[in-house]
Parts: sequence; C-alpha cells; structure tokens
Amino acid sequence: MMASSFTGERIGYRVFKRLVEGAQSAGLVSVVIGTGGGNEIGVATRFRAEATLISLASDYDITLKKLDAHFRPIARPARVAHPLLLRGASRYVGWKKQQGRNIPIGYGKPQAAALAEQVNALNAFFASIQIEPAGDHYAFHRIFNEGDAPGFDWNKGGRLYSIGDSYQQRKSADRASMKLNRQPVIEIDIQASHLTILHALLGKPLDPTSHDPYQHPSIPRRILKGWVVMTLGHNRFHRAWSADMIADYHERTGGKLGNDYPIKNVREEALKLLPLLKDWESCPIRWGDLQFIESCAVVDTVHHLSMEHGIPALPVHDSIIVPYSKKEVATSVLRTMFKKHVGVEPTLTVK
Repeated sequence: MMASSFTGERIGYRVFKRLVEGAQSAGLVSVVIGTGGGNEIGVATRFRAEATLISLASDYDITLKKLDAHFRPIARPARVAHPLLLRGASRYVGWKKQQGRNIPIGYGKPQAAALAEQVNALNAFFASIQIEPAGDHYAFHRIFNEGDAPGFDWNKGGRLYSIGDSYQQRKSADRASMKLNRQPVIEIDIQASHLTILHALLGKPLDPTSHDPYQHPSIPRRILKGWVVMTLGHNRFHRAWSADMIADYHERTGGKLGNDYPIKNVREEALKLLPLLKDWESCPIRWGDLQFIESCAVVDTVHHLSMEHGIPALPVHDSIIVPYSKKEVATSVLRTMFKKHVGVEPTLTVK
C-alpha cells in the first residue's frame, strides 16, 4: 500500500491506488486497513469482495472455480525495469521476523549495473523458452539483503526470485511435472547447502558424501533438518518451533510437533551430531553470508548453462530445474560453480 513498495513493473503505485479507490467508491470491494508498525508486527491491509462484485462477476460467468480460464499469462519480458531489489536488515519483534525496508538502487554504479545486466541476460534468454504450465514464470529479479549494514558490498542474500506466484512456490512434486521446451524435467538439489558452506568457511569441511549430516537414530531427518534451517536463519537458538514447521508436521502426521519432539531435546541431539553449531550464536558468519555464497554458485550455474550451452535452468534457491536430457552437463556445471565459490564439492541429489 506504500508507494515505496512498488518496483517499477507494469502496474505502478498510481494505477493501483486509483483502482482501489475506484472499486471502493463503486461498492465493489471493502478495504480493511492494516494495523501495527513501530515496535509491533501488525496485519496487512486486506481487500474483501462485496456482494455487488460477486454478482457482477457471476453475470459474466466468472466464478472462483473458473477463475484461471479468464486470465492469460503476460508474455515474458526480455528486460525488467528493476532486476535488483535491495532491502535493509530485517529485525525481530519477539521471535517474529519483520522484513527490511526497500532501499533505492543506483543502477549507474558499476557493481549494481553488472549484477542487473546478468539478471536481465537471463530474462532475455527465458523470454523465448517454453515453460509448462504456462504462467509458472514471468521474470527474475535478484534480492539482496542488509543493504543498510556497515560495509555492505552487495554480499548479503542475493538469491534469484521468480517474480509473482511462480514455480518456486510450488511443492516439489508439482515442479516435477513441469516441462521446459516440451521436455520433462529433473531437479538437482545441493544437499545441506548452508551447512556445507558454513563448515567450509570455518575450515572444517563437512563431507556429506560419506555421511548424511541430518541422519539421526531417533529424530526424523525432516525434523532435524528443519531445526538446522531455522537455526541458520536466525542469530540465536529458537525456543519454540516455527509456525510453518508445526503446521507441516501436523499435516503429515496429525500430531503436535512440540509434544512429539520438544525443540530443546532436538537441539541437544543436533549439537551432538553437528558440534560446529554449538558456537552459532557467537559466530561471525550469518545467514546473509551463507545465502550470498550459495546464490553466487546457483546464479553462475544458471547463467553459464543458458549463455554457454543454451540450456534452460530454473533456480529454486539451492536447486535447479533442467530438462532431463541435460542432466549430466547441468550436474557438472553446478558442481564446478559450487566448488568455485565454496572451495569444496557439494553432494548433489536428483529428484
């Protein structure tokens, strides 16, 4: 709802504002203003369809069940106006994370210009790639974090995000049914990516090829991995499970995660298995550093495959989706780029 939240794409703040005000004055929608701010994390502004809008839509046979039939994907652009997003440091209110503010970018500066050009080179390449289901990808932008931190040098965060509701929000099983240029796909995943990077940076390389770092005799791998991911995304050890972890566990098992696997017990066992994490709270390396190094490996992989081999590779943070027929070359390039940026070879799994 703020002008500063808009990033220069097809629909700008003025158009959006007029649309909302017009729909509201016509009695088509009601607007529930958000609350919070300051030292509180509040609730975003919401829009609710009034009976007038629902009736009007019904007159044209537009219903929720048929919604997708009334829209078609916008053609993918060769360039976007803002291929980079820069955010300030996030902060915690209690144990809830609040996203950092958007920071203006000077594209005239060489480093920002080079990063932006790399992203738009990928957008130009993917503009002509046939992706199924249609609408699962529009364009990329690369998001950097902690832009207001002292000494920031475009070295925090940096992941490639597919703009909008895209394949990156789909479940792994749904992504497996995608097609690139009418070819079936596979997903190549970097196993324990952040954990591998952390160990390498601290001079104690992890060798996941000989041992699964998340394998434990009594704690399910998914839960142990979830604890590590939560920990490496924060500066302290969590005192409670995240809402996402709780919901995922209940959906899969019907049980209560906190009762079945108290987080204190999981932490104790995890630290026995991965003793390097005992000093995590005082470690100078943070999630932004881990994510940046990982992003460089993935972005360079995607860029090299497209520019040098003409192979479409869709990034999913610590994995890439490629045509099945390009499995070998894609695996080789990802392994090479990871070693280039991290100094050790990764363990790659294929889904």
